[in-house]
Amino acid sequence: MPRLLKQIIIAAVFFAAIGLILYFSLFRDVPEPSVAPAFSVQSPVVVSQKLLKVGELDYDFLAEIRNPNLNFGATDVDYELELYGQDNQLISVRRGSFYFLPGETKYEVVSPIRVEQGILRADFKIINADWQKLRDYVPRSLFSVKNQEFNPLSPDQSPFLRATLSNDSNFDFDLVDVYVILFDEDDDIFAVAITDIRTFLAKTDRFFEVKWAVPLDMSKYRNVGRIDINAYTDIFKNENFIKEHGTQEKFQRFY
Repeated sequence: MPRLLKQIIIAAVFFAAIGLILYFSLFRDVPEPSVAPAFSVQSPVVVSQKLLKVGELDYDFLAEIRNPNLNFGATDVDYELELYGQDNQLISVRRGSFYFLPGETKYEVVSPIRVEQGILRADFKIINADWQKLRDYVPRSLFSVKNQEFNPLSPDQSPFLRATLSNDSNFDFDLVDVYVILFDEDDDIFAVAITDIRTFLAKTDRFFEVKWAVPLDMSKYRNVGRIDINAYTDIFKNENFIKEHGTQEKFQRFY
């Protein structure tokens, strides 16, 4: 009997040990995986959009977009532009992307748009954005415009604009996009033009010129009320600028 009791005790201790091993390996508290901190980022705001008829079945499109985030910019903001025909049926979709400085309001131009039937309306949508946080303040105005000269319609010449752009920053940029927006006397946009400046060195000036083909309504060029010249550069793809101002806090958001 004592021998049997001894065997029972040994077996009980053995199974108890096995049970404890199983418990701690299977049922103990497992630490939750670390979660990346949530970023409070607001969606881009489409302030306005306008479809411009340049000629027969030839259009330009202009959207004004605002980045409400003061600490986040985006190197890729993907969009879709849906174009609808006279019967309100979708006839074409244009896709593209642009970039944002923190707190920036900017234009995006889609040009040229040539289709096989007339366009009744256009719908501009933000699809997703590749957000990046900047740890230091980035000035919203990196460039300035001077020596602006606008030549309206003349009997033997198309309208054109000439101006000088200054790189007021301390950085060299490989590519600077320049958008020119013409407003009529009622402050409505009636024409746009785009060009670019390459290898734009810090603290230097560059001359540029844009021209317009004469549209159907030629009289508006003689009565320009206001001209906006906007220069943009993608600081996230400028290696020197990123080393100074960028961080690794980066994520993508779909809309």
